[in-house]
Amino acid sequence: MSAGPFHLVICPGAWSPPAQWDGFVEAMKRAPVDLSGVTTARWPETDMGLAAHAEAVLRAIPDQGQPVVLMGHSFGAFPMLEAGATLDARLRGAVFVDGFLPDHGLSAFAQSAQSRGPSAMRATARGGMVPPPDPAIWGLESDLADELKQTMQPHSLASFEEDLSPQARSVIDTLPRKAFIGASAHRGSGNPFKRAFEGLEGREDWFSVQINGGHMLHIERPSALAYWCSQFLRMVAGKGF
Repeated sequence: MSAGPFHLVICPGAWSPPAQWDGFVEAMKRAPVDLSGVTTARWPETDMGLAAHAEAVLRAIPDQGQPVVLMGHSFGAFPMLEAGATLDARLRGAVFVDGFLPDHGLSAFAQSAQSRGPSAMRATARGGMVPPPDPAIWGLESDLADELKQTMQPHSLASFEEDLSPQARSVIDTLPRKAFIGASAHRGSGNPFKRAFEGLEGREDWFSVQINGGHMLHIERPSALAYWCSQFLRMVAGKGF
């Protein structure tokens, strides 16, 4: 337990540049929690595996030595865990925002094996990079989807295929505090994010909450996401709700 201040590092989902999280960052700055700062990792723009993505997370952490809380959205949960394996006692908590949990598969493609996603992405990849999908697949309103489409960037195929390292897999078991913030809109037992959230129900070692909305909560509901993230940070600081 630490009273902070904490530095929050956002590990975005695939295809997502840091600017996509600006609305959430601004909402967090207004939250009544003791934050020393918020930064967002920038993913490699070439075909690189999880180790390079973890390095991107570590580059987003200041050198001052303050305690760190990591937040991983969707694919971002995997590099978040890889980076977390190197932070030791500096890592005070982790937030999975509609993220992949390793209990259900050690890579993004392993968790999506029941869908046509992996084969479709392999077929469209060029130079090891997967082009962004139409954001409408995440249930966004047409104006939000069109706006998002202008900023999304290709993402590394290797990072979807590569398994988590054993060290990263063990991070969840050693985290002082961990949270899962899920989206309510998922349907079907095969959805990996719905499966992850439901698997945590009743677990006293997790803080789990569901927000009304789709997978892109930071776009649709940035203030709601900031509210629940700030509540979790209060728990990390030992202050409760």
